[in-house]
Amino acid sequence: MNRREFIEKACMTGIGIVAGTSIINSLGIETLNASPRPGIFHGYREIPLVLADTPELQNVGGSYHLEIDEIDKNLLIVRTGDETFLAIDIKCTHKGCDLAYQDAAKMFVCPCHDSHFDLNGVPKSGPATKPVGTYKTTFKSGEVTVYIPVEGDAPNVAKDSTTAPKTDSTKQK
Repeated sequence: MNRREFIEKACMTGIGIVAGTSIINSLGIETLNASPRPGIFHGYREIPLVLADTPELQNVGGSYHLEIDEIDKNLLIVRTGDETFLAIDIKCTHKGCDLAYQDAAKMFVCPCHDSHFDLNGVPKSGPATKPVGTYKTTFKSGEVTVYIPVEGDAPNVAKDSTTAPKTDSTKQK
């Protein structure tokens, strides 16, 4: 095979891949995501937040935008009780706007397109149809710890909002 034939075949292969992907996407065929074998790269990264250093979380109903640059995570941390906290992905699943917490309604709201999410991250109204990821939190001695899954794990995604939030802290003494 000469150079011209090689380039032609490489271009045709690329076009085939792009066309095939477009066809699969347009047909709505679900794709499978590979996940690592159990026990490899699993676990949590612990992110501590000292309440004395985080005035936004010192009162019930307060919220704090937590940016974790080294793992490219943006979370919204909310104080829901004296010793309970929630942690969710801050980006709306509709168009990626930053969610805000409304304490009176006990909802997360997207200011761009008015999607509403319950405390479990489940969409309740608006154009968003996918839930936002939630993360486990604990509270002890004036410090909130957020547990971020490491490679191979994903945030919790609630399926039913009738249960207690899975991200609420548990009391540890």
